[in-house]
Amino acid sequence: MPAAGPDSTAQNGDARARSRTPSPGMGKAPLKRGAPVQFFFEADASNKQANLFRPKGWKDGTGPALLQSHGWMEGTLQEPFDPAAFDASDKKTWPVVQPNADLAFETRAGQRATSMPARPVQRIREAGASRAPLLSFVFVRWGGKYSAWMDEQETNDGDWGKYGSPPSDEYMTALVREGLFAHPRLLEDEGHRCSVEVFNLFVKSSVDVWELCPKAPELAKKLKGRKKTLFWMLWPAEWEDTGDPDFACYVERQALFSGMRACEAAGLSAGFPHPGDLFELITSKSWMATLSLHPLARLPACVLVTKDKVLTDLSSAASDALAGMEHIRKLCPLKVEEGDPGAPSEINKDGIKKGVVKMGWSWENRFVSVWTSTSQLQARLKDMMSQPNCTASYCIVQEWVDFDFEMRQYFLPPCPVVPGARLEPARIECNAWGERSKESTVGQSHASFSKLSESDCLEKWSQDKEAWESAKAQATEVGQFLIAWLMAANARPVPMIRLDFMCKRIGPGKARVIFGEYCEMGACCLGWKEGPPTIWRAALDAALR
Repeated sequence: MPAAGPDSTAQNGDARARSRTPSPGMGKAPLKRGAPVQFFFEADASNKQANLFRPKGWKDGTGPALLQSHGWMEGTLQEPFDPAAFDASDKKTWPVVQPNADLAFETRAGQRATSMPARPVQRIREAGASRAPLLSFVFVRWGGKYSAWMDEQETNDGDWGKYGSPPSDEYMTALVREGLFAHPRLLEDEGHRCSVEVFNLFVKSSVDVWELCPKAPELAKKLKGRKKTLFWMLWPAEWEDTGDPDFACYVERQALFSGMRACEAAGLSAGFPHPGDLFELITSKSWMATLSLHPLARLPACVLVTKDKVLTDLSSAASDALAGMEHIRKLCPLKVEEGDPGAPSEINKDGIKKGVVKMGWSWENRFVSVWTSTSQLQARLKDMMSQPNCTASYCIVQEWVDFDFEMRQYFLPPCPVVPGARLEPARIECNAWGERSKESTVGQSHASFSKLSESDCLEKWSQDKEAWESAKAQATEVGQFLIAWLMAANARPVPMIRLDFMCKRIGPGKARVIFGEYCEMGACCLGWKEGPPTIWRAALDAALR
């Protein structure tokens, strides 16, 4: 990533700056002190002390804050510069540029810089150059109370790996370094270097995200790129804002999806994780019910139960849920051959007696409760729909699935998709869940989590390679329908999607595969260490089409 001065990553203790071309620009002729130039400004927006550029005319104070961390800006050479002496590895040979006095800078906390000192930079070009960058890139990111969990994680099988989770500063810093500034079209755009500008839209609350709705047209005007994309590094939730740092980066889902749709209506595409309508559909989990009627989806029977029914007639809410699931299973039975255990579970082969209650817009097994009787189902429904500050209008009730482990398939569909072409997963990762804790309450993870290698899975399955290959083939086959269904919801193919399947060995050479859930772009990659950069490249390729 090209370094740009005291606020750059390279001058904050991270010597990552490297040359991408043999020259900083402006030809071969020596330049005099005082010569006007454009320089490529770069700052680390994750550094809370870094000075970022504040675009003219964007209302400051309350509401979302728009600050630029990368892009071409006007300045003046403060020392004579000889391109022939330029050495990208020696900062003493770089051109030293003073940003123009009419450029305003401030930190992400709103602290204004009274002046910006001259800085050595690695890229310059002619003053007044008006070529629009190929891409205007905007992070919509958390700027409120920060929680240590976003960057500081205990290393374990369920962690996010070296890049962290999408809302974390470390993830976005890596995305800039290994995604944007590793993309060949952005580094060299028909001979023009660093053809990208990067903005950061900091929000501190759901109210800030609501305020994006009327400001979306103004945001669009601030972006100069021939392509424009927003990466939404926030998670939707079914709770009112509490101010608790543990819920940093969670935004009321009505606010988030309204903000996304308003920006899309202003011509600002959602490049990550998905367009607003599709992101809402995937994370709502409502498809668990609607798709459970389709045999190609290979889903357990499922119904949605509304909050008003739970709060006014709990008994009927539970009995209706049981009757609905029984009806769906009768209409759409899962395949069972002679000698096979019941599908999707042995306990429910003669009628649904066990299942789970869960919520949409929730992650990490935190809002999933098991029930084994009608009375327990009633209790789980009441607990789920009576949480303080919960804005959910329904919960999800599913029948139980017996499984030995989960298989997660990562797909990177091409665009355009070749009609009828089979899609293969780019990566397969597996994991197992431990015994569910009976002490955990709603909102807590109920079971331990462990990664599994292929050899671990085979060990669980008594080295039954045939069953293992069958499980992979079945999951991939079901994935063809599931990805096609997403195309029906949005004709633009998803750059990436993770499909989670529950796998059980049901006999020698035989496996049963049940679909668990869609996981949005940016979902945890488990042991796929190069997963995030691979996904970033797919997302940027899609944004540049």
